Amino acid sequence: MGTVQTTVVFDEIVKSDEEGKRIVVAQGGSRSGKTFNILIYWVYRLLQENGKTLSIVRKTLPSLKNSVLKDLMEVLELFGMYDAANLHKQDGWYKLGNNVINWFSVDEPQKLRGSKRNYLYCNEANELKIEDWNQLIFRTSDKVILDFNPSDLKSWVYDLSERNDTYFFKTTWRDNPFIEQSIIDELESLKDKDENLYKIYSLGERGTPQQLVFNRFYEIDQVPKTAQFIGRGIDWGFNSPTALVEIYKENDTLYFNEKLYVRGMTVPDILYRMEQMGIDKTDTIWADSALPQNIEELRRNRWNVKPVKKKPIMHGLDLIRRHKIYITKNSRNILEEFSTYRYKEDKDGQLLDVPEDDNNHAIDAIRYVLESELTKRTGKITIL
Repeated sequence: MGTVQTTVVFDEIVKSDEEGKRIVVAQGGSRSGKTFNILIYWVYRLLQENGKTLSIVRKTLPSLKNSVLKDLMEVLELFGMYDAANLHKQDGWYKLGNNVINWFSVDEPQKLRGSKRNYLYCNEANELKIEDWNQLIFRTSDKVILDFNPSDLKSWVYDLSERNDTYFFKTTWRDNPFIEQSIIDELESLKDKDENLYKIYSLGERGTPQQLVFNRFYEIDQVPKTAQFIGRGIDWGFNSPTALVEIYKENDTLYFNEKLYVRGMTVPDILYRMEQMGIDKTDTIWADSALPQNIEELRRNRWNVKPVKKKPIMHGLDLIRRHKIYITKNSRNILEEFSTYRYKEDKDGQLLDVPEDDNNHAIDAIRYVLESELTKRTGKITIL
């Protein structure tokens, strides 16, 4: 085994042991080294023990396999302890000496409510519901570690800091001496894009409740010729506006240009207007899949319209907010939407983590393009 390098994350967990704390809550920004160093701690600890079981849990199995499980295998190799014969991938466990490390997601209820364990690691714990947490903690006899990015306005994870048996600490990329400069530049660039995302992912602090979804965008006379056209999005309407938006991209900057924003539009009306504007029929238009008959009618008229595979709203909104946003000055309706799009409030006036489903027709059209084109082009959305 070579030298295993650790960060302050490992040191903080060791301090929690010295203070006799059962629960460790590791809050942090992106790329602070939380996950990797937590796994180093667990492997280091298990190598000194016998007959223990550690469970690693995340909301979904694909996200668990694509993140923390890959890191676990790398950590085992660093310790010189990886042996393919000990990996039972299909059943979700690894034998480490006389100990067992298993992993599962909360959408596997038979495992969530299954056997007991000694140790528990909840990765991205704010993705879990309080009911999931209760099922897990009730079946864990000893130490528990949770990590999370403080991206939620409200979460049960925040309340854990009030418990006497909890050790809380916060880290950012500044606590990770092994981070690449390109990642640092990306995280710091959030300062000019969205102050709330910068606070969460670069500073590792809780997001500030605010009514407006978008707090920073700019007007521009026209889209620069150097920007790359990435597609058009259309959100169907009749009583509400039909919105058609062009999206361009240059480095970490997005440009939006309004082409259509009109109520009472039928499909023949839309066809006529697009032909009058001279839009190239071969350009991809990403459309709301809720009206397949509209998509089919445009296709029969030789327009390259594709249904979007819808994702959670916040996924698309985060995609927008992680870029600098410029809107052409003639796009009055897009500017209006970005100026007024708000989060919902509960009956007590507290902000929720979802926006109001209103005044978002152009925004939805923009989401359709970004969710389809950026994922397709890069293979992954973002480092955050």
